Amino acid sequence: MRIGLFGGSFDPPHRGHIALARLAIERMALDRVLLAPVGLQPLKRDRPQSSFTDRVAMTRLAIEGEPGLEVSLVDAPHADGRPNYTIDAVRSLGATLTAGDRLFCVMGADSFLSIGKWYRTTELLVACDFVVASRPGFDLGRIAGALPSSISVAACDAEEGDILVLCMHGGGRRESRLYLLPDLKELASASGIRESLQHGRIAQTELQPAVAAYIQEHGLYEGGGDS
Repeated sequence: MRIGLFGGSFDPPHRGHIALARLAIERMALDRVLLAPVGLQPLKRDRPQSSFTDRVAMTRLAIEGEPGLEVSLVDAPHADGRPNYTIDAVRSLGATLTAGDRLFCVMGADSFLSIGKWYRTTELLVACDFVVASRPGFDLGRIAGALPSSISVAACDAEEGDILVLCMHGGGRRESRLYLLPDLKELASASGIRESLQHGRIAQTELQPAVAAYIQEHGLYEGGGDS
């Protein structure tokens, strides 16, 4: 099977998240994409405004009726409160797969631009293939510029779109592929949605109705604060 791992805060999950996951499925012929709410992201100064339990519940509602999309708890909070690292989630999920399975790490281009700051970046970049989706007009050269110096880049041909082959310097000839999908049309911002909700405005066009109803029912994102 071809499986995508799409991690994030999902605080809240919105139509942009679903559009990205669907684009990955359609362009990369993935059998399924696992949306994995993260317990605690190490690069974000503030904790998510809603609990992990609420974010999982909202993500389940957001993907209801969406074929090929599932929720995964592979990046659930640690009992000792330490941060969650993507490399650990990839390793944990990879250990459950069979030899014939292929794992892709799915994310938006804006998230990938910070990849050089991620924990054990070089190891992560060759642990699985990557699918990075961007808005039309995004400068794809910024993707290569975001890579750490320990990763070399070479272009290769493929039918799925623009592809870069990532090769780790030294320590063997491990490599992975980075698939660039430059046609993500759906735009949404979780921080913008939270700001609207904090001012009593429901972002109906950006949230699935079931997610908007859950937020209202549980009084999420009311009051101040941002992240």
